[in-house]
Amino acid sequence: MPFPVTYLLDHIAPSETFIRRELDLLRRHNWPVFTRLLNGGVNPLKHALHSCPDGFGWAFCRAAAARGGEELAREPRTAGSILKHLPQTAYLLKKIQETDSRLIHAHFAGITADLASIAARTLGLPWTCAVHAHDVFTGSPQALLRRLRTAAGVVACSQMAADAVLAAGLPKEKVHVVRHGLPLNDYPFDRIQPDGALFTACRLDPKKGVDTLIEACALLLKRGVRFTCVIAGKGPLQADLEKQVAALGLEQTVYFTGWLSQEETRTRLMDATVLVLPSRRMKDGDRDGIANIVVEAMALGTPVITTTAGAAGEIITHDVNGLLAPSDQPDALADLIERALSSKELVQRLAKEARVTAETLFDGSKNIGALEQFFTQAVSQRPT
Repeated sequence: MPFPVTYLLDHIAPSETFIRRELDLLRRHNWPVFTRLLNGGVNPLKHALHSCPDGFGWAFCRAAAARGGEELAREPRTAGSILKHLPQTAYLLKKIQETDSRLIHAHFAGITADLASIAARTLGLPWTCAVHAHDVFTGSPQALLRRLRTAAGVVACSQMAADAVLAAGLPKEKVHVVRHGLPLNDYPFDRIQPDGALFTACRLDPKKGVDTLIEACALLLKRGVRFTCVIAGKGPLQADLEKQVAALGLEQTVYFTGWLSQEETRTRLMDATVLVLPSRRMKDGDRDGIANIVVEAMALGTPVITTTAGAAGEIITHDVNGLLAPSDQPDALADLIERALSSKELVQRLAKEARVTAETLFDGSKNIGALEQFFTQAVSQRPT
């Protein structure tokens, strides 16, 4: 039976449509979900230390000292961040009490998890955490364990992320894989495959490997392949990528659109022959989980070409429901793109199988049930 849940987020980035969908599905299932943001949004948590509820002052101090003290000698920067956010945590306690929330759920194993654990310990409530990619693939396993050890449960959106949490030392019974779902009715399968249209949508940062895609485009142009490539998104590498396009003489072939709305992205996907996401694994271990745009493309019937750097291999079998390339190899990526652009039979076969995968693994109406069960199990456990 649904009960009030407080979601704690740093902020909701434009690329984090999966969080918005998750909240919408829970509310459609009559869950009273209250979203609290540390930064941005319409009404972020106030810095109001005096708002700590009456009777909880000492419990709050003890919980904050315990969590901050764990990090003080090991990760002083983390301890400083916890101290900085304590006024917001006090205000969070007030808002949790006002809504009678029975569970605190943090997205990402970062400062939100730290504050959720302090709030939960203060109020005697259970807390849980959803982990994704950067938050578990970078940093030390020891730090991850300290951050998550008091959680009633951890939910991961990929097996790769779950394995990182298990490797840190969390008990297996606490770690669950629940993949982000799509409202599949909003993503109808499209059998029409346009000619020569490449598309990608992502944050323009090193992890996404867009520079490799641009190099592959230059190779395709030299081979005489007819195509256009649309790159949607913004990020710290945008200026460098635009310079790369100009240096390679691709201004009439490769285009940047900036961030697109969810509806515009869906339209672009339907107008593309293939989605190309050439992600890489960074030196600090950061990499993609299962990128949201990959799942959207598979649902719509747009074949996917991506790499083996992240968790895409959990859902894509090469040459069955998509194409997988090694990362940072423009020649190999260009070969797969050329192959896809030259074979209608191939892209139609990949698209059909990809839709089956989307219906099997990413049906939001089914996946939200697993998350509901996870929440119900978490509140039944005694807080630690």
